[in-house]
Amino acid sequence: MLGQALGLTDSEFAALTDDAWRESALFDEREKAALGWSEAMTLNTAKRDGAHWNELRRLFDDAHIVEISLACAMFNMINRLNDSFRTELESEEYNRRQHGAVGVTADALTRYACRICGGTGAG
Repeated sequence: MLGQALGLTDSEFAALTDDAWRESALFDEREKAALGWSEAMTLNTAKRDGAHWNELRRLFDDAHIVEISLACAMFNMINRLNDSFRTELESEEYNRRQHGAVGVTADALTRYACRICGGTGAG
């Protein structure tokens, strides 16, 4: 639901689901680099994955790399805890009903992040 709130399309979700993102024109090189790094972190291969690391270093500064890595690590932690505790998650229908109540948008997240870091909001 968060991805939809941030504007991801059904086509982008489909490309992520079946690993087609690697060759998809739906994602630019920065997005592909972030996806590749996140996948390497999730599979616990990032330490040995020089190609993804080098691509990340080419396209992002240190602050962005930390931000991407922390977001990935946080969601991996949440998923592992939920899996380990056999957490029953809310239904897709419940989440769809909540979508409008949350008010999360890409602009709102950018404003929030920039308020914290003192940045300009330019990515």
